[in-house]
Amino acid sequence: MLPGGARSGAAAIIAAALFVGGLVVTPAAQAAITGSQITTPTDPSFLIADETGSAATFAISGTTSGGTTTSKIDIRCYHGGTSTAVATNVALGSNGSFSIPSANLNKIVDLTCRLRAVPAGATPSNLTPYSGPLVGVGERDSSTVGGGPNNGKLYDYYLYAPQQTAAFDYESLGTCGVNDGYLLDATYALTTTTFYCNAGLLGGESPKPTRSELQIDGANAYAPSQAQSINPNAAGLPALTYSYSVDVHTGDFVVHESDPIVKCPSATYPPTPTGCNTFVTAGVTDNRTITQDHDGHLSTITDLFTSTDSHRHSLDLLWDNSQHFWGGFGSSTQVEFEFPGQSSFAAHVAGDAVSLPATSPGTILVRMHDAADGDPATGQAAIVYDRPAAGAAFPAVNNFTSEFTLHQTGTVPAGRSIRFRFAYAQDYQAAGVASLAQAASATFVDTIAVSRSGKGAGKVTSSPAGISCGRTCSHGYAFGTAVILEAKPAKGSVFAGWSGSCKGKRRCRLTTTDDLSVRARFVPQPCVVPRLTGKSLSTARRALVTHGCRLGKISRAPSAAPETGDVISQKPRSGRHRKHGAKVSLVLGEGP
Repeated sequence: MLPGGARSGAAAIIAAALFVGGLVVTPAAQAAITGSQITTPTDPSFLIADETGSAATFAISGTTSGGTTTSKIDIRCYHGGTSTAVATNVALGSNGSFSIPSANLNKIVDLTCRLRAVPAGATPSNLTPYSGPLVGVGERDSSTVGGGPNNGKLYDYYLYAPQQTAAFDYESLGTCGVNDGYLLDATYALTTTTFYCNAGLLGGESPKPTRSELQIDGANAYAPSQAQSINPNAAGLPALTYSYSVDVHTGDFVVHESDPIVKCPSATYPPTPTGCNTFVTAGVTDNRTITQDHDGHLSTITDLFTSTDSHRHSLDLLWDNSQHFWGGFGSSTQVEFEFPGQSSFAAHVAGDAVSLPATSPGTILVRMHDAADGDPATGQAAIVYDRPAAGAAFPAVNNFTSEFTLHQTGTVPAGRSIRFRFAYAQDYQAAGVASLAQAASATFVDTIAVSRSGKGAGKVTSSPAGISCGRTCSHGYAFGTAVILEAKPAKGSVFAGWSGSCKGKRRCRLTTTDDLSVRARFVPQPCVVPRLTGKSLSTARRALVTHGCRLGKISRAPSAAPETGDVISQKPRSGRHRKHGAKVSLVLGEGP
């Protein structure tokens, strides 16, 4: 069901009743109100009705024209051809102003709508004189264990994030990740649910699971919400942590989530409370970041699986992806996909498997069979992934959802992390989806960052091009790109070696599977004393500079050479190694 569906339905019934009975006539005392303007909140404003009571209210204020102190207004939020009451019978000040310091956000939770102040009890047919801001009101709820030894421990959350023309809602890694995607028409009505349950790692594939969708080192493993569903009273039950932020002016939304991953002592599957009376750490924590932007048409998820026990760990992941793609009516059996390597769309049935090319990033296009481009009742979408996937399998396809799992593997380095990224794009138009998918793919790069150290100077360049450091010291490359870095010392310096993701003094050879950092150390050229005897002073001076040395004390002495001014002796002797800039003393001959 679309968020706010029950509230929208109730509002529609009320609106219909008013229509049948005729427009409510504004009482004579209020007829003088000819217009209004809501100035607070700003236009637009995106807010969250938080489970914390103090965060579930907002301030509304504005002015009317033509009203008197006996006039009253209703604050209504208009969406989808109907409206929802926020406050009723609000009195006006002597100057026609009105103010509601703590209006209840829950009255319009899960809606995108336009606030207007209208004469109390009236349903104006022309809303133009009553101006107000667009508001999008999201929702936050947390799930905690109720009772028992783990009472109050957080294991899941729900966040709804509306923007002007689209929205997403979210749950944690072990539940549904991208819980739903929604598209809104020009009246702010939610017309279709696109995504349904994506980027989740559940307890198993429906309807007959044989393993957890997350395995670590070959063992079934579970995020907090899955662990709680197995045994909420078990010792060692992990606790989820999360935070969120919303840009009040754009609705852009960010979630940070941390999921400690655990295993059961028993390898028996499916797990039971008896076999999981105590959870043990899997040595890995997933740190997830969700970013929603492009007016709610694009959601990007980054999972950073991190070793917490200083050991290396293997990951085997079956990312759950379930699609809906209809609003009030339809069948998800008609959802069709175009996977990477394919040139056409096809619907799937339970048991289907799709092999995928070993390239990335990859884009999976999704739409409803036979739906017209731009059809608001279905919408279209793309799923973009950044690391190669072995394949996709369809465990369940029914009227409600078309579900597939995306199989990926990876290794968490000892004490370090491995990253997986997804983007979920939605739009009514195929061109809009393509543009969003391309934008997401462009960001799915692995960055090589170069820094330089030491008292010397030099430059680092890359092949393929991108890094010329100097000036450009970082660049993003597609997953799996082979990159060679070369260090070129400046005159008077030498390259002392690499550190970070490269070692030694030879060319640095990297393969981009994650963000990498490399440091190149340049040091001043050491003084290797050249042989100077028999050379003129000017030639000796140039040779010293070339070899990283400096001219020291000059003295003169009789010499057997017929020419004067040539070097007859030096100190230190040639071939000696000294620090950069070390002085070399010369004795010049004066002749016989």
